[in-house]
Amino acid sequence: MARLPRALAVVAGFVLAATAGVPAYAHPFGAPQTATIAGTTGAPEVTWRFGATDDIAYLAVQVGALPPDRMTLDGVVLYEPGDEKALARSEAYAEYVLDHIRIEGCDGSVDASDDLVADGTTVTFDCSSPASATKIEIDMMTDLHPAYQTLASGPNGQKAAYAGTTRSHGWTLDESRAAATGLSALLQIGGTLGGIALLGAGGWWLVRRRSASASAS
Repeated sequence: MARLPRALAVVAGFVLAATAGVPAYAHPFGAPQTATIAGTTGAPEVTWRFGATDDIAYLAVQVGALPPDRMTLDGVVLYEPGDEKALARSEAYAEYVLDHIRIEGCDGSVDASDDLVADGTTVTFDCSSPASATKIEIDMMTDLHPAYQTLASGPNGQKAAYAGTTRSHGWTLDESRAAATGLSALLQIGGTLGGIALLGAGGWWLVRRRSASASAS
């Protein structure tokens, strides 16, 4: 019988060793995070939402938007009203988002609503050289626990799961904003040139009419 307690101690040791590198306050096994992909190839948009309010509090402590003493001795951070506002207004959170939602070769800007639960966080990208397929990387909160995942949806029923080692997916978006802007500019230039041509023709007709009148008199 003396061997049983020793065996249990060995098993407990293995469990502690396996979980030692994982923060105790991370809870990745609840409702998944979600993301909505929109925009164009030149200006993609990603709106990311937390799966649960507890995750807001955990991440807020992680990035320094909430004080460390919000975490209890057993590693729990309980959500309190106003936590989402503190996180949304934190510059550290904006930097965190840009580190974990990325498009290679594109610059991103963050718009975090005070109501992170309902409205989420939107990242708008500016892609100077858009590709036909937009590859978007998302690994939000995986630094808290690798089991966190984001379920994403996009135009025309596109769906993808950012989970495990899969951190990147390609998305088919509408034509680039740059192409549309270029076409608009061409139309504006064409209209301007057309107006100049009409003015020139009108001026030529007026001069000729005056010349004809002078000759007749």
